[in-house]
Amino acid sequence: MKNVWIAFLLVVLVSSCLPEKIGKKDKEPELAGVYQITSFVSNGITLIPQPGVSGTVNVVKNSDTQISVSFSVNNNGKISNNISPLTLSISKSSGSSYDLLDNGDRIGSIDGTTFSLYFSNSESLSAKK
Repeated sequence: MKNVWIAFLLVVLVSSCLPEKIGKKDKEPELAGVYQITSFVSNGITLIPQPGVSGTVNVVKNSDTQISVSFSVNNNGKISNNISPLTLSISKSSGSSYDLLDNGDRIGSIDGTTFSLYFSNSESLSAKK
């Protein structure tokens, strides 16, 4: 009988030390939101950061597999929203990161705190929440 109690006590002690995450998924990152542009290069020319120039990326999650992205640039007080919005597919990458896909081609990534697009070798955009 004593052995049963010792075994029971061991089971209770071991099970109470197990991590609570067993069987639980990590919370998915909130991809939607406004990201501040930290770097924008077009045709090999750095447009952001520049004095008086800033910008934002607004991400809306349409579904589990698609986001809409719109851009706004403030150039010395003049706000430009004439950059065409994008609708991109998203695909789970590694960890909390998602690949951004345009017609199946990977053009960037997003993880809820950072947003990156790579249009070509001479055009890229990076942003942070």
